[in-house]
Amino acid sequence: MFCRHCGSELKDKAVVCSRCGAAVVEGGEILAATTPKWSWFTMVITIGILFVLLLIAIIAGL
Repeated sequence: MFCRHCGSELKDKAVVCSRCGAAVVEGGEILAATTPKWSWFTMVITIGILFVLLLIAIIAGL
């Protein structure tokens, strides 16, 4: 059985495609490609860490 979204081979009991993450129903049909959504907290923490790394680079003279 192959993923209809990306074409990669699926294992017999696969629930999602291991390559693209698209959901698979029992007949091997793809429901939809789902993308994870970031929470506001995760985005703020990620941006904060990137900002701190940028400041460290600027201070170090890179």
